[in-house]
Amino acid sequence: MAGAPGPPPGPRVVTDEQRRGEVELSVLVPAHDAAATLAAQLDALVGQDWTGSWEIVVADHRSTDGTAALAREYAARHPRVRVETVTAGRGAAAARNAAARCARGVNLAMVDADDIVGPRWVAAMGDALRDHECVTGPLEVRRLNPAWLVATRGVPSSTAPMTFHGLFPTIAAGNLGIRASVWRAVGGFDEAVVAQEDAELSLRLRAAGVAVHFAPDALVHYRYRHEPRVLFRQGLLYGTYRPLVARRARAAGLGRAPRFAGWRSWVVLVVWLPRLATRTGRAAWSWVAGVRLGTLRGSVRYRTWYL
Repeated sequence: MAGAPGPPPGPRVVTDEQRRGEVELSVLVPAHDAAATLAAQLDALVGQDWTGSWEIVVADHRSTDGTAALAREYAARHPRVRVETVTAGRGAAAARNAAARCARGVNLAMVDADDIVGPRWVAAMGDALRDHECVTGPLEVRRLNPAWLVATRGVPSSTAPMTFHGLFPTIAAGNLGIRASVWRAVGGFDEAVVAQEDAELSLRLRAAGVAVHFAPDALVHYRYRHEPRVLFRQGLLYGTYRPLVARRARAAGLGRAPRFAGWRSWVVLVVWLPRLATRTGRAAWSWVAGVRLGTLRGSVRYRTWYL
């Protein structure tokens, strides 16, 4: 797959697939109980322009709130939007896989229902996928998150993809563009990986020789969780599956992740103890504690030393 030439830039080439009723790009928005945030994401998408043919697919995955009704309202007003109800599997990886199966696009682009794409995201993704097999872009974290939370998580690069300890580039599931043929060839997300499924997919793409192109205009405003209890649970899952990714990366010949990469965070847990007296301090501490305990649990579960 690596090195396979894409369509030349310039006027859009109508493919055989598109003549059969498919489109050049499917923008996939898997959604589960996202009624509070979905409208902002859809507003950001429906107003965008691009020279290619494209669709927006909201894949409602087992929602129990007003997500499906809200999505249908948009579909009624915007012909580009359609709604699919998906019930297969559980978790984010299953929802994204199900959304991909609903797509008519030769290329796929995925965003999350609780984020907001930048004003040129569709064009940046669509244009880049004409020349590249896999595309990602920057995650901007200051617009939708308080400063204290950003400080605990760090600011992603605006000029290059993130990496897993420098071993391979990682593509955030909420800012992912990929050719449908490549998606099928690598098998999509591993639904057994409950968290870090995008990092696990990234290592398989790297092992398959698929290069990741970084498109600066494919910007997504990314939303963090901020409630202490939710942050702890999310951090616990996030940390639990990082040792698995490290183990699979080593097995794939991509190198060994540092065994004590998170030692500074263990120190932070002690230094930040006085902050537990404040609400924001409890939230920041809960995230770090969840991740660190998760890595400890994952190291035991997957028999790999990664703290």
